[in-house]
Amino acid sequence: MVIEISYTAVCRNNHLFIFDGLSQDESQTGRRLHEDVTDFANSIGRYNYCTRYVVKSRVMLVAHLKAIEHECKAGVLLPALHFECHGDEEKGLWLSASKEYIPWSDLAALIAPVNAASHNNVSVILASCESFKLSESVDVKLPCPFHFLIAPNQEIEAGTTQDSLLPFYKEVVSTGSLDKALTYLDGRFKRFIAGEWFYMQICSFYTYHYSAKHKQEIMNQMIDSEVAKAGYSNRQLIRSIRPKVKRFLSDPKEFYLAVERGFFHGQTHVPYADIKRFVDHNKSSN
Repeated sequence: MVIEISYTAVCRNNHLFIFDGLSQDESQTGRRLHEDVTDFANSIGRYNYCTRYVVKSRVMLVAHLKAIEHECKAGVLLPALHFECHGDEEKGLWLSASKEYIPWSDLAALIAPVNAASHNNVSVILASCESFKLSESVDVKLPCPFHFLIAPNQEIEAGTTQDSLLPFYKEVVSTGSLDKALTYLDGRFKRFIAGEWFYMQICSFYTYHYSAKHKQEIMNQMIDSEVAKAGYSNRQLIRSIRPKVKRFLSDPKEFYLAVERGFFHGQTHVPYADIKRFVDHNKSSN
C-alpha cells in the first residue's frame, strides 16, 4: 500500500517586474525581455502587465520592493519578480552600477514581506549564474519568502537563457499554466516550490527528529521571529507567546499547525491527519 500526501500549489500572478542590474555596456537582455513580454501581453489585451526597473543600488532595490509590498497589501497585486543580474554562488546577486553583492539570504529576507503581503503569491525567476542558491534560504522555522523559485544552478553565459524566457512568459501570460511554461525553459533552470519542500521537511522531521530538543529549537526561532517583527525587545510579547509555545510543544497536532501557519503566512493546506498517516506508514515500513 502506498500512502501519499496531496498538496496542490496554486500561485496567481497579474504583473511581472523585471529588476535589471546589468551594466550599460552589456547586452541589454532585461530591456529586450521587457519589450517582448509587453508587446505580447498587449497583443492579447493584458495591458500594463510588465514593468522594468533599472536597479543601480541595493537601496533602490529595497525601495522598489517596498512599493510593490504596499500594492500587495492593497489587494490589487500578485507579482512575479524577475532578476536580470549577474550572480555568484557564495556572494549573491551582483548589482553592476553600485558594484555590490546582495547575499542570497539577504535577498530572501527582502522578498519575504512582499510574499506575506500577497498571501504567498510571489514568484521569483532569476536569470543569474548559480542563483538557485537562493532556495537554501528557505527555512521551516520562518515564513516562506516566495511561493516558488525558478533559477539556474550553474554558471551561464550572458544571454544564453533569453531565447527560452520569452516563450516561458508567453505561456504564463496567456494560460497561467506553470507546468506547461516550464517545458520552454532552458534545461539549466531548476524549479523550487516552497510548499512541496515544506511538507517533505516536516514529514522527515516527524519521522527522524521529533525530539524535545528539536521542537524547542524550532519554537524558539519562531518566538524570535515574532519579537523581531515588533521592532524591539518586547518582554510582554515574549510572556504572551511562551504559554502558547508550551501548548504547541506538548501536542504534535498543535505543533504542526503552528509551524505550518508560520511558514505559509497564516494559511493551512494539508490536514495533520494526512501528515500523521504518512509518517506512521513510513515508520512502520522502515
